[in-house]
This record gives sequence, C-alpha cells and structure tokens, in this order.
Amino acid sequence: MKQGPLARGRTEVAVSDGNILLADDNRLVVKITSAILEDAGFSVSVAWDGLEAINKAYTEDPDLIILDIEMPKMNGYQVCRLLKDDEFTRDIPVIMLTGRDQQSDKFWGMKTGADAYITKGFKPEQLLKVVKREVDRRLASLAGQERRNDRSGVLEEEGVFSRVIDLLDSKLFESTVLNELGALASVSQDYRQTLREVLEILAKVAGDAVGVILMFEEEDMAVHLNKPTTGAALEMIKDKAFEVAAGYGWEVGNPERIKVVLFGEENLTDDNGPARSFTHVEIPLIAQKTVIGVLVLSQHTSPAFARTAQMILKLVQNQVTIVVDNARLYEAARQLAITDGLTKIYNHRFFQELFEKEYKRSDRYNTVFSMIMLDIDLFKNVNDTYGHLCGDEILKGLASLMKGCLRSMDIAARYGGEEFAMLLPETNGPEAIQTAERIRRAVEDHVFVGAEQGIRITVSQGVATYPSPGVHERSDIIAKADKALYEAKEAGRNKVVFGE
Repeated sequence: MKQGPLARGRTEVAVSDGNILLADDNRLVVKITSAILEDAGFSVSVAWDGLEAINKAYTEDPDLIILDIEMPKMNGYQVCRLLKDDEFTRDIPVIMLTGRDQQSDKFWGMKTGADAYITKGFKPEQLLKVVKREVDRRLASLAGQERRNDRSGVLEEEGVFSRVIDLLDSKLFESTVLNELGALASVSQDYRQTLREVLEILAKVAGDAVGVILMFEEEDMAVHLNKPTTGAALEMIKDKAFEVAAGYGWEVGNPERIKVVLFGEENLTDDNGPARSFTHVEIPLIAQKTVIGVLVLSQHTSPAFARTAQMILKLVQNQVTIVVDNARLYEAARQLAITDGLTKIYNHRFFQELFEKEYKRSDRYNTVFSMIMLDIDLFKNVNDTYGHLCGDEILKGLASLMKGCLRSMDIAARYGGEEFAMLLPETNGPEAIQTAERIRRAVEDHVFVGAEQGIRITVSQGVATYPSPGVHERSDIIAKADKALYEAKEAGRNKVVFGE
C-alpha cells in the first residue's frame, strides 16, 4: 500500500483498491483529497473541469467519480446528469463534493443521479467510509464481468456538447410524451376513448405500431390500427396479447367472451399477400401491486423498433397505468350510477335520459324508433312459492335473455320491479313486434334456475312506435306501450300487443 503524506496519525479504514476519478478545479482540495485516497490504496486520476471529467469518465472507466459542484465549462450537476443518462457510464457511482452544507445542493445532487454527497472539510475517515462503500458496490457489480473494451476516444468540446444536446432532445421527448399522458389522467372521460388516446400517443412515438390494451377484470380489448393491417395480422396480434396476458397468470379461457373494440377500422384490409412476421413489445399494467392488464405494441419485424419501443414503454409504464386505472375506476363509478345493481342492465333513471335523447333525435332527423314494455306474468306467485332469492335469479336470467335477443344498438333497462323497457332505434312497428315475439318465445322456452326442477315463466309485452297518431310528446309513447302491455295481460298473458 502506498504511503501518502497523511499516513501518520490517520484513522485506519480498511478499503478495497479501485480507480477513482476526482474532478475539482481547486488545487489544494485535489492535493489533499488525492493524498487521502492514494494513502488508502486507491489509484486517482484528476480532471480540472467538467469537460475533462466527462472525457476521462468515457476513456478511463473509473470505479468511482468524485465531482465538485462548481467547476469551469460544465458544473458538477451537468456532468453527473450527462454521465447518468449514458448507458456506458450510468453505473459508475458518483459522489458530489461541495463546500456548502446546503439542502438545495443535496437535493439537486440527488436529482441528477448522484449516489452520495460529501461536504468539503470532511475528516479522512468520513470520506473513506463513503468511498469504500461505493467502490465495493461497483466492484461487486462487475464481479465475473470483463471491463468495457469499447471506450471512446477523447471527445472534443463540440463532441461533449453534442452529447448534451442529444440528452436534452431525449429529455424533451420524454417530457412531451409524459405530459400528453398526464393530461389524460386529469380528464374524466369515456373509458374506451381514454384507451384509444393512449394507444394513439404511443403509436405516434413508436413508429406507427399497432397497439393493444387488454384489461383483465373488464374482459375487454382495445385495438388501435393506424396503418393498413390485414385480418390475419390482426388475429395474430390479438393472439399475442392473449399470450402475454397468460404469462401474467390471467386465464384467457374462451377468447370469444372478450369484448374487442377496434379503433381505426378503416385500416383493416383484405390483402391476402404473403404473411409478414411481427416484432412485439409489451408491459404489464400494475396498480396496487396487481396486474390489471397488458399493453402490447406490434410492428413488422424490426430490431430497431424492438429497442426503441421497449424503451418508450418502460418510460411511460407508470403513467399509462395511472391513466388507464383512473379511466376504468371512473367508468366503474359511472356504471354504478346508471346500472341496475341486480340485473346489470340500465336503471330507470338512465333509461329516461336515453329515451329523451332518442326522442329528440327522431324529431330532428325524422327517424323512427319503437319502445317495448315487458312484464313477467304472475311473478308474485314465483316469489311466494320459491322465495325472493329465486325471483332475483329469474330477473337476472331474463335480463341476459333479453340482451341476447337485441341488437347492439338497442337499449334494455329495468323499469321497476319485474317490469322492463326496451328502446329500438331505427325500428318500425312490425319490426319491433318481431323482436318482442322473439323475446317472448325465448322466455317461454327457457328453464330458469332457482329450483331443483327449474322454473318456467312467461312475459307479456306492449309495443309502441314513434312517430304515430296521437303521440305529441315523450310521455305519450310510454302511455301507449303501457296500455298495450295491460291489454296483453287482459288477453291471457304471454302475448305481444301493439299500441295503435
């Protein structure tokens, strides 16, 4: 071990050998600090300004860098930030050295990525304790690895500033993407529209990739096509999303049960040319330590895409998760407000809102729509005989059966008790009667659970259409449908009656 000028009377601190880069423009500080480090067995290289510090960090690959904050050409904060953002130097520990014990210095030092902080005027053992810890950590991380042999040559001043500009460009890119995603997090909007905007943002910055978000609990998938994509390629991309989800413990089961929303459907093509392979990158969406879904970006096979897109996804993973989780929680709260808790279809209040919108739309554009009022026949007898729990199961089963007989554009709601209402846009009287008959037969043929032998029920329905004679306002339509329902009951039940 080398004997330095401070060897006499010093406190013995056992340390490991290592190469240290000391960057400081104060010759006295450099002389004293170098002596302490060399006396403890370290090899010390000195840089007198920030530019020289960066060059030596690239060319010498030290085990530790000690940076003064105030230096010529580039200060210690700038040097540290640049080194920590470069893949070749980011793992080298950095100790910030300053003459002031101020919280602001410590704060900004740590923000730039510094690993430790020492105030000038330190005792030798204090310095050596921190240095030993950081060097040992560095050497342990390199155990079994070869030293980097692709060190850059000495950079001219323009070269260093070029790296700084690249870093600033990268940070501007990151902040722009994160700001766009952050803006979504502060807006309460439609859940699926949020998914679409997230995928649009990522597609723009990841080179026109096809984006997929698959949510586990909601059992739905959003796919964003922003360039021509064949049907076969789309199925391949969807299958990849299911494969990724399975890797996080989600049981896919029957994919047919997953609701798929396709954005950019105009980009779906019938091209039957040779199939092309894809590169996929993905991240899990983790909220409250639980994987709530996965995000997958797909692009025609490209190593560059794999590197760039994976970097982007890692950067935005937390922000995307926050945005998506907020949107789904908002949607869940909205659904609670508009959905009947038992049957999971719309409630009476929300049905009236939709009814008013459809009525105004019909008036404005001179279109037709129909309304069906449905009531379970003799439902009180079912409750009295089998109990209300059994009655609840029948209500849930009936709601599901009704939805299966309706189009996606039709609206079903629990109107109250055992009474249900349906709105059928762009549907005239004869078409509405056909729909009601389809529901009536489906119910009549269905065996509902709730008793050992199963339970059979029937329903009566009243149908009304707008525009029609005698209808001057929205309440007239309800009155017509309700009157027709009453007539169906009086005519022996299990019937459909049209309100003239």
